Amino acid sequence: MPVIIDKIKLKSEEHRANFERWVKETDYIACHDLHTVQRFVVSKVSGQDYDYVEVVSVSSLTDFEAETQTPLFQSLIAQFTQMADVVETIHADEILPGYQW
Repeated sequence: MPVIIDKIKLKSEEHRANFERWVKETDYIACHDLHTVQRFVVSKVSGQDYDYVEVVSVSSLTDFEAETQTPLFQSLIAQFTQMADVVETIHADEILPGYQW
């Protein structure tokens, strides 16, 4: 399964509480309407030159890239870029089945 890993840097420390609230109340919820997103999680990072890492597992990278052009996704990008920037993106493929409990 394709995975997209984004390293995220806040534009200002003052955005931290709003960013985390937005992730939980808007971004995670919007994923229900993105058909290619299979799993999505944002994690806080410490001791790095970025603040968060998001890991998005998608059914198809090509289909996901097409879905990024939808009005829903574009509205998420507009909100996100007010608070943060993606400083690096890594595309990977999971080695399945993996482990989850």
